[in-house]
Amino acid sequence: MSGKDSYSPIPADPSASGQSRAGLPDDPQDTDTLLGDSPSSGHSPFSRENIEHHLRRARALINRHAVVFFTVGVLLVLLASVALFAAAPGDRPVPRAPFLAPLPVGISVDAFEDGLRKCEEIRDKRRYPNVNETRERNPRAVEGTKPVLLRNAVVWDGVGGVLKGVDVLLRNGIVENIAKGIKVSKEEDIKIIDVKRHIVTPGLVDMHSHIGLWSWPRYEGNADGNEFSSPLTPYVRSLESFNPSDNAIRIAASGGVTTALVLPGSSNIMGGEAYAFKLRPVQTLSADDMLVQAGLTNKEESKWRWMKMACGENPKVRLLKGLLLLFMGMGEGYLFRKQFEQARFLLRAQDDWCSAANNVVAINKARKEANANKKASATAPASEVRLDTRFPEDIDNEALVALLRGDVRLNVHCYETYDIEAIVRHSIEFNFTISAFHHALDAYRIPAILRRARGNVTIATFADSWGYKKEAYQGSPHAPKFLVDAGIPVAFKSDHPVMNSQHLIFEAAKSAYYGLTSQQAFAAVTSVPAKAIGLSHRIGRLAPGYDADVVIWERDPLELGAHPLQVFVDGIALFDETVINEVPEEKGDKKRKEAKVEVMKKDEDVQMGETFVLRNVGKAFVRREGVVIAEERIGGELVIVVENGKVVCVGDRACAGRGRGTEYDVKGGHVLPGLIAVGSHLGLVEIPAEPSTIDGIVPASASVDPADLIRAVDGLKLGTRHLEEAYKAGVLTAITAPVTRGVIAGESVAFKTGAESILDTRSIVTPQAALHLHFGDLHKNHHTPTISSQLSLLRRILRTNSTDPADINPYAAAARGEIPVVITTHNRDEIASLIRLKRELGGRPNIIILGGAEAHLVASHLAAAEIPVILNPPLCTPSTFDTQRCLPGRPLSNLTAVHVLHQAGVLIGLGVADDGLTRNLAWDAGLAYQSGLGLISEPDAVALVTSNIEKIFGLEGKMSVGALAPGTEADFVVYSGSPFEMASRVVLISGGGKGLRVVV
Repeated sequence: MSGKDSYSPIPADPSASGQSRAGLPDDPQDTDTLLGDSPSSGHSPFSRENIEHHLRRARALINRHAVVFFTVGVLLVLLASVALFAAAPGDRPVPRAPFLAPLPVGISVDAFEDGLRKCEEIRDKRRYPNVNETRERNPRAVEGTKPVLLRNAVVWDGVGGVLKGVDVLLRNGIVENIAKGIKVSKEEDIKIIDVKRHIVTPGLVDMHSHIGLWSWPRYEGNADGNEFSSPLTPYVRSLESFNPSDNAIRIAASGGVTTALVLPGSSNIMGGEAYAFKLRPVQTLSADDMLVQAGLTNKEESKWRWMKMACGENPKVRLLKGLLLLFMGMGEGYLFRKQFEQARFLLRAQDDWCSAANNVVAINKARKEANANKKASATAPASEVRLDTRFPEDIDNEALVALLRGDVRLNVHCYETYDIEAIVRHSIEFNFTISAFHHALDAYRIPAILRRARGNVTIATFADSWGYKKEAYQGSPHAPKFLVDAGIPVAFKSDHPVMNSQHLIFEAAKSAYYGLTSQQAFAAVTSVPAKAIGLSHRIGRLAPGYDADVVIWERDPLELGAHPLQVFVDGIALFDETVINEVPEEKGDKKRKEAKVEVMKKDEDVQMGETFVLRNVGKAFVRREGVVIAEERIGGELVIVVENGKVVCVGDRACAGRGRGTEYDVKGGHVLPGLIAVGSHLGLVEIPAEPSTIDGIVPASASVDPADLIRAVDGLKLGTRHLEEAYKAGVLTAITAPVTRGVIAGESVAFKTGAESILDTRSIVTPQAALHLHFGDLHKNHHTPTISSQLSLLRRILRTNSTDPADINPYAAAARGEIPVVITTHNRDEIASLIRLKRELGGRPNIIILGGAEAHLVASHLAAAEIPVILNPPLCTPSTFDTQRCLPGRPLSNLTAVHVLHQAGVLIGLGVADDGLTRNLAWDAGLAYQSGLGLISEPDAVALVTSNIEKIFGLEGKMSVGALAPGTEADFVVYSGSPFEMASRVVLISGGGKGLRVVV
């Protein structure tokens, strides 16, 4: 074997290699051997060539055996370490450096103390109902506000009490005293108001409002009610979007609303935090300064927080970053529970941190005490112990953790029984309290399920709104009474701007009509919502120590047309002073007249429902020479005789002698023609949110080909619930047009609401009531993208020169004035353009304005052009750019559009804006009568929803729609009293497609 092959870098034995103790070769022979060569090679071992040769061989060897060299090296290091350890003496300690205290490990002192403060806040926070302990000052009181003394008041205190002939003293932003004959110093500067027996109440509390979030007028830039970045947004706050300059704030206050809980919208499963605001403007324009709890700390009282969540249809379908996301009820439940699980995890982490932190504090305290008792020693004292993580926080779940701790009042938008139960189930699983279910139209069916929830859940609902989507379709106006009778608290709210908060008191009035006592109904807009939101120690009641939020009412607040004369918030008057007239002293208690019809004589020989006699009629609104008058007999009997479905006579006992058939005693009831609904979608739309229940939406088009025109009669569906509810309220005829988002809608149909089939000869009044068109911002589309292009299309339609008959070419008939042209529009300038268009066309088209929110601004021109107006809705709201100049009514405006137009001589009618509220059409007319300062008489008000509509559409003589007179069809309705009093109700109906029907 050659030396190259036998080369080893480590000699086996030092003596064999000739290596000295210094480890160097003793002679060249040893060097040669070490280098792996011999002298016989013929070269000097130290020649340059020889050295380079051996270096090349060494590098190659190392490259081939690198792993071996590395392993051997590691072993040598280990052996050396073991040898050193073994050589260390075992009987004495290893010498160490002098003692130095280690730097403390963990969070900073400031962070630790900050966490401790948060633990203390959690532990010490007040979470119990506040109690009014006769407060002496309102933290929202404005310095320098003059005290106010209201004398001679009838006080409704909001919790069922009524005090007559008392004075109310407001001072320092609170109600200081309520008593008879309050004496004040003559030297003190006090504003004294004699309210002359008017009713004085606490301000109304609207516990579901979006006021300030969807501001008026409504623009795309100020719509700020829903946060669409996620279906779960418990971390957003309505405070950040609240607009103190929203015009609706003053309008709502004009209806007596002084406090509103402003909630995020309902497009999110968890919508975010809500805030309670006083509806008094502040000079700072600060949302913070408008808060009910402004200036308070949690040490003074339980400072509640509020949250909004939603279930059901609204959060199921939502738009997120351009994508339509669909959540089913199961998905809603999962997301809901998942978020709560995260919040519960955070809550437990916080509690664990606080527990550990308290232990650390105890340990440090013990060490400190021990060190204080020791003598000085060579070693330094041990440093303080601190946790190594900060107090656990997560802004996404902070509000939910607060809810789980009981700091938040939860409000949940929910309708259906099973959705309500799901939320109750979640509340039990995660141990949180539900303050109120909102809307909850099905809640009356499940009181037992509501009782499973912690606490006494309030139902914040509508009085009678229903039918706009599937989950609202089975609602009942009797639901509030069912709930109250079951011991479930009921509050009414506006859901502003869904319903104008200005009319919140009307919700209470309607609930009294449907069965609640007057004080139960009034509590539902005062003390009940105040308690539900945890502020019943300050608002919702008129008593000493409560906030000076006070309303002086023009009449009984539950009467039709009631409105405030003055509203105080924090003791500050919001409106200009007005004359207060004396209220006559009541003689005895007002009692609701019994709604009853009795059969006096039954005649089996005549056809039931076609021939009969009404006896003891109190008043009949009949048409004489084209004018509605109130026919009544003072000291005698008023009788109506019907023979074979036609009115024979309206008169005294001589008229009764002409009658045969069954005789009905209506006990002084009032008889008026069947009401007519215009502007609704009755018969074409049953549930607006359910496509299968509607006729459909007519596509936008600019075609003037009559063959393309849609006829509503072709899509009519009869016998629906909406039609039945309208019929039972005395609305016996409907005029309905096709639904479209374009300019051209089509031809409307006039039909009987009680009819069962279009094949019934009495069901259709006329299949061609009018040509319906639209004009305005809502109907811009790719065919008519501008207002001017819309007017151009209208001009083209109404200039049609064809001589074709109406059934062949309705456009031509409309241009000739043979059938009316109903144009839906609101804006003053657009109405002016239509007046100008009619003049341009020589006055031929019979134009009718439907909508007309700003029509009063051109009232005289409308009268001169003989253009009728159907106001729809009957009482407008300045909610859009096109309606911002409408008249909202007193105390903001003395009159409304109906009064101004009537004074100017415009022929006017009232429309229906919400199909579900068609049954309130008589009340809409009554509101015009009751609030008109005598400008509109009772017969005038009846005509607004009967004979005026008949004239406007040219229906005179067609099945006697809208008229009660001898020779006409017996289409009329009998009320127990005046149809314009909330205590009256329908007792008997004749006609409407059904014959005679006794309702009670």
